[in-house]
Amino acid sequence: MNQVITQHGWGLDQSFWDSYKIEFQQNGWHWQNNERGYYSKNLNQAKWIKNNLNDQIKMVLCHSLGFHLIQGNLLDEASHVVFINSFNNFLPSSKKRNLIYRSLKRMEKKIISFEAEDMLKEFIRLSFSPNNMTINFQNMFYKNLRGLNNNLLLNDLKKLYTNKNSLKSFEKNCNVIVINSKNDLILDQNSSNSFIELLNKTLNKKPTVIELSNQGHCLANLNFYQIIKRTLDNKYEK
Repeated sequence: MNQVITQHGWGLDQSFWDSYKIEFQQNGWHWQNNERGYYSKNLNQAKWIKNNLNDQIKMVLCHSLGFHLIQGNLLDEASHVVFINSFNNFLPSSKKRNLIYRSLKRMEKKIISFEAEDMLKEFIRLSFSPNNMTINFQNMFYKNLRGLNNNLLLNDLKKLYTNKNSLKSFEKNCNVIVINSKNDLILDQNSSNSFIELLNKTLNKKPTVIELSNQGHCLANLNFYQIIKRTLDNKYEK
């Protein structure tokens, strides 16, 4: 039995994965979501299901900041990790660094002043651009705003401008897939490229990098399962 465990990024919740998981489950994969709890007290930290199958896939899906939020033991035991518009350091080393830092500080002030709702709506809109949010996700997101956990949202936002000098530990023989969106309005390309360079230097196997056109920071209107399946099939054929 192949397994998936997910970790959503900042400002999202587990409903982010609803459109991703359907075909995985239809093809017999066991799917679990981690829930950070920005909009709910129903936190969840998933665990791998133990069995004796050596050839099963244990796949972690991390979106954006999710790489820095997920439990280390899940990464240690994963056979595959998929990074979706992820990073080691969110702030780039380019000239845009100060501009992005100031934007984060403005977002921080909104949260401190309990004015986060409109800011989050704009953040999510930009995250999905050039696509629109799915109706199901939009309905869930607007409903969940009523239970916003400002303290957690603020604490995790600060992780975005904390410099990290080394890669978070996980199995160096892991099969890594990096998915980058060409129209990402949230993550700077410099930060994305630096993350790939660090993975190349750290891992025993070079990551597979997939670039998606017409996609933003949050993926929409595509069959995510087929992207992963084609990538796995190509890797095993080689």
